[in-house]
Amino acid sequence: MQLTTEQIECINQTLIEKGIKFDDIKLEILDHIASEIESTMNLEQESFEIVFKSVFEKWKSELQISSSYAWLGAFFEAPRFVVDKLVTYSKKQILIVLFLSAVFAASLSILGYCIGIELFSNILRTSLTGLFYVMVGSTIISLFLIWRSSFKTTFGRLFLYRGWVVFVFFFMSSVDNEPLKHFDSNHTFTENFISCLLYGCLFFYSHCQISMALKHFKIFSKFKMV
Repeated sequence: MQLTTEQIECINQTLIEKGIKFDDIKLEILDHIASEIESTMNLEQESFEIVFKSVFEKWKSELQISSSYAWLGAFFEAPRFVVDKLVTYSKKQILIVLFLSAVFAASLSILGYCIGIELFSNILRTSLTGLFYVMVGSTIISLFLIWRSSFKTTFGRLFLYRGWVVFVFFFMSSVDNEPLKHFDSNHTFTENFISCLLYGCLFFYSHCQISMALKHFKIFSKFKMV
């Protein structure tokens, strides 16, 4: 038995009332719950109202309001299902940033010693200057568009919370010239590696933030096509 449009809308409104305000997550949960209700109705031959209450009772713990101060900030609250998903994504993101930064640091340190650290450092700074401005410009535009949009996604929420990191990266790299100003022949390989590692963490973490904005716009485009 397939659910009617009214029954699906009833599920949708209930999810909104329970704090599911992100469109991408809401669609995912709605699909799970609707499928479970349909399956139970067909199996047990019960009415929609009875199965509806039963299924939402099963989801009660997942829909309880939760938070994660360390990963999502002090003021963010959402159903546990949403919080768990965002925390898992954030942890995965950190691991990717650390791995890429380590590879980046090792590659730059070795390459710097091969062609000359001073020359390589100057080439690196020059080649990345334009990229800094592109990242900052993209961040400003994305922050404004996502903030104004009524379409909410988990990726957009994380971007609004962490997007400012791009400006810190821009200031440290372009204005204060940290941490690559310590990348020279006067320092040991280990010290240069650490400088590149710090730089890599700033760069890749900033890149991850912009990637989240792109994912938000990609999801938005898919919803417009539906």
